[in-house]
Amino acid sequence: MSRGGDLRRHARTEKSSPIQIVWKDRNGSDRFITGRTLDISVAGLRVEISDPIDKRTYVTLRCAALGLQGVASVRSCNRKGMKYIVGLEFSGGLEWKPKDATPQA
Repeated sequence: MSRGGDLRRHARTEKSSPIQIVWKDRNGSDRFITGRTLDISVAGLRVEISDPIDKRTYVTLRCAALGLQGVASVRSCNRKGMKYIVGLEFSGGLEWKPKDATPQA
């Protein structure tokens, strides 16, 4: 099944939840922002935030609604209106598993 040129390795699930992100900017200053998740997969997620984050920046994220806390790398950051859509790839063994997923024998 073709996904219309989509090269992603994992299917995405739409999820809209508050998320907190912490990172160091180019000057080494700590930055903190609250945004909203747009969608998520096993290996990453897209978020909408009010400020840009440089590509290849490592961020620490926390999203209680999705049971997610850990480190991710910024893979993309694109302006959309007054917001930024940021693509994050999980790092350090972080993975997301849907709460309704049942283990297979």
